[in-house]
Amino acid sequence: MYVMTIDTGTTNSRVLLWKNDLLVDQVKNNVGVRNTSVDGHNGELVRTIKEALQQLLTKHDLQESDIKAILASGMITSNLGLVEVPHLIAPISINQFVNGLHAQIIPEISKNVIHFIPGVKNLDRPAASELSQMDIMRGEEVEAIAIACEYDINEDAIIALPGSHSKFVGISKNRDVLGCCTTMTGELNAIITQNTILTSSLENKFTDKLDIPALIMGANEYKNYGMGKALFSIRVREQFGKWKHSQLASFLVGILVQSDLDAMTSSLVLNHSRDRSIYVGGNGVLCQATAELIKHNFPEASVIECNKFDNLSARGAMYLAKKANII
Repeated sequence: MYVMTIDTGTTNSRVLLWKNDLLVDQVKNNVGVRNTSVDGHNGELVRTIKEALQQLLTKHDLQESDIKAILASGMITSNLGLVEVPHLIAPISINQFVNGLHAQIIPEISKNVIHFIPGVKNLDRPAASELSQMDIMRGEEVEAIAIACEYDINEDAIIALPGSHSKFVGISKNRDVLGCCTTMTGELNAIITQNTILTSSLENKFTDKLDIPALIMGANEYKNYGMGKALFSIRVREQFGKWKHSQLASFLVGILVQSDLDAMTSSLVLNHSRDRSIYVGGNGVLCQATAELIKHNFPEASVIECNKFDNLSARGAMYLAKKANII
């Protein structure tokens, strides 16, 4: 049985071909909903998705009729994507996700039905006093579902998904999605590294190896002095402390991730407690840093690094499709 999954973000789109839950091939393009925003129409996104689907069919000698289902998640369901699907309002059960799937044929792309998976928002129409707890996601909900299923979560927990826009997703013991909290960690890391007075100190590049002591020092500097002074301390340490690049870049990550953890503990929808299990999804420096600082801040908590599975959004989409008897 062949299945195709589409995962579209702000800047990239990926189309994956699966056979019996095993990844066969994929096509990735640097086209996302940003193109729609800039162009004023989604023509480039439509063309890109169509060409990716056709490329996979041709390469593997398949016909459209060979594809059991096409599943789409992420920003592709926004008003800048292919089809706008309203956010579901948390908390959301697996069955509510299944009932919220939107099926539509887009002739310009495929003769097959495309099943669009809706995103999630914390509240419906928040009052002014509730805006600090309002949040939204499109795509991370299926990543969280994939982690909940692959790691057999059967407890109230938080799933951390570090990235350009890091997400903290609340999951109940029944695997209901309780809501989310978003930060701009990766984007801030890029801006500070590449476009500030600290660019020279940081050599205009990220670290590919985390320095744990420097990471913790950065976190503590943020807690003691706030973000602004902690950030300028990077230049001070480079000028007077003769720190190496990996130390300085790790110190910066410590500042940013500690800010993330403050947001996580302040979010009412996540219902954080010091001993709550936290699952950290993904690979790379931000993921490692998030896991390390959670352990440092909350030694009572169980921290599970979920890095043995790739393509979490596709896996979550296929899980929902199975529950819906689509595949």
